[in-house]
Amino acid sequence: MASIQNLGTNALLAYQRAMVTTGHNIANSSTEGYNRQRVSFATREPQLEGGNWMGSGVQVAQIERMYDDFLAGQVISSQSSASRLEALSGQVTRIDTLLARPESGLDDPLQEFFGSLQTLSNDPSSIAARHTLLSDTETLVDRFHFLGGEYSAMRQDVNQELENNVTVLNGLADSVANLNKVIVSARGSSGGQSPNDLLDQRENLVKEISKMISVNSIEQEDGALNLFVGQGQALVIGATATEFSVTTNPSNTLSPDISMETAGGSVVITNEVTGGMLGGLLEFRQDYVDAGQNELGLTAVGLVTQLNQQHALGLDLTGVAGGNFFQDFSVLGKGDLTNSGTGVVTLGFVESAVGNVTTSDYRLVSDDGADAYTLTRLSDGTTWAVDGSLTAPQLTIDGFNLTVSAGANAGDSFLIQPTRDAAESIQFVISDPVRLAAAGSLRSAEMVDANGNPINTGDGTITQASTNSVTGIPLSSDITFTFSNDADGSGNSGFTIAGGPAGPNDFVLYDPTTNDIYGKTYPDSSNPTQFANFGGLSFSFAGTPVVGDQFQIVNNSNATGDNRNALSMVALQESRFLTGGTTSLQESYSQLVSSVGAAAKGIDVNLQSQTGLLEANEAALSSVGGVNLDEEAANLIKFQQAYQASAQVIAISNQLFDTLLNAVRG
Repeated sequence: MASIQNLGTNALLAYQRAMVTTGHNIANSSTEGYNRQRVSFATREPQLEGGNWMGSGVQVAQIERMYDDFLAGQVISSQSSASRLEALSGQVTRIDTLLARPESGLDDPLQEFFGSLQTLSNDPSSIAARHTLLSDTETLVDRFHFLGGEYSAMRQDVNQELENNVTVLNGLADSVANLNKVIVSARGSSGGQSPNDLLDQRENLVKEISKMISVNSIEQEDGALNLFVGQGQALVIGATATEFSVTTNPSNTLSPDISMETAGGSVVITNEVTGGMLGGLLEFRQDYVDAGQNELGLTAVGLVTQLNQQHALGLDLTGVAGGNFFQDFSVLGKGDLTNSGTGVVTLGFVESAVGNVTTSDYRLVSDDGADAYTLTRLSDGTTWAVDGSLTAPQLTIDGFNLTVSAGANAGDSFLIQPTRDAAESIQFVISDPVRLAAAGSLRSAEMVDANGNPINTGDGTITQASTNSVTGIPLSSDITFTFSNDADGSGNSGFTIAGGPAGPNDFVLYDPTTNDIYGKTYPDSSNPTQFANFGGLSFSFAGTPVVGDQFQIVNNSNATGDNRNALSMVALQESRFLTGGTTSLQESYSQLVSSVGAAAKGIDVNLQSQTGLLEANEAALSSVGGVNLDEEAANLIKFQQAYQASAQVIAISNQLFDTLLNAVRG
């Protein structure tokens, strides 16, 4: 009779635990990250009675956590990717809005600036037009400053976000390490049974970590979960969490690194960080803030160098050479914080080579502590040997020259960012409208007598001369061209040249029988550098001059109505002189706007796709571990009935025992 009672009691306890577990599931049906638990029953060990093995009832084998490691890994992976894209989406959209809106972008001020130049070219003597140009130039400069400042502010925001997220990451890692300790202890005290609720808590923490950074996990035999990031850097090992920190980058203090503390000291792992908010922020800083600010700076560099070069070739209302329109850029190399020497590196742009300027950063390293340096273009690893002893370096590199002062020690390193700060540092240097140089510096004309009447008898003509440098300008003396049938002394017709630094080839050939219709431009292919020593002079002859006809190129005077230099400055708007002669100023900025816009759209599409994948993976995991209230209600009824039946077995056992006692007493 006692065995029947034990059988009922064991069953009663087993189904009581089943109902408790079912109630636990129902109670946590809305708890995020909770995985359904299920009681696994097993028959108790049978007993040998009367030569037969008699069953002894049921027992709870384990309380099983309904969980799928593979599906959980898919959720963690997709969560990391979605968080990365979420971080990118908001930040890139911010830049896209900034650049594209008329009230904050550069397109409208750039258009208005060149529009004012066009107005000035229509009436070069107008003081009102000159004032308008000054105002619109200041507006353009202010917009460059604003955009450059916004990029710098975004970099600071990203750096602060990195610090905040690293702090959160460290807290989560500590929590996982602490739970590992508790879980290992709980498994040991229960004979190896898993503390399911603690495992759920730990899994939720790992998912939160995956929002910060891409993470991989490996479970140990004792139940502890080890977490790794990047290329195997340990985040959590057993009950120990590695502390991450944001540290100063000695090579670029404005872009701090992410480091981890090890027994050997702090180790930089910035390049190993992928996925999650941290990966998205680092990607945004490098690919959109740094690169975008460099591209914006390239537009500023192109504007300054070309406007300065062209403005210097003209004359203002007083007949004085124009000089700079903007202040020249002077870029200082940023010495590494670990440098032991006192060397200083400066960079200057070469106006004639501005088309070679890139948006890349560079690193200059002292090879020997003396004059040997190696310059590396960081975008592709291209290197150059630089002789630091030369005041004017022997080569122009990507549109700039370097000047290196003495004092650098071997291994000293300098970060060079040619265009990074150009937008923020651009400065307009003209405040007097009279100083705007709208007129050309030289004037071409046929010879006239004392009364100003033409003296030539042929129908030859000369175009207005243009220049491409200020070398030899203004002219020390007028340049006179006299037509001759024997200009070169060999019977070839052309013009002999007198005055000015004409050089050894003091003639230009011109054959009226072949050149009269379309004319001929000088310098020509036979002597392309003939006029380099006075302004890089360029002009054309046309028509049929007769022997003795003369033309002159002279310094332009009383040229208040001359608009030739203003027109040349206007032409810079459409001139393709950037990126190897393929991009204009307007196109350079438009490419930046369109690339950011396309990136913002692409990231948004990918975010929607990744969010959908995350939801699908979470749904798949929920189908395994999620609580179904209908199913739990059915289980509760089933276990209740089994519990009641077990109680009835105990009651019957007691009745049988009482009957037996009464029979014995009787």
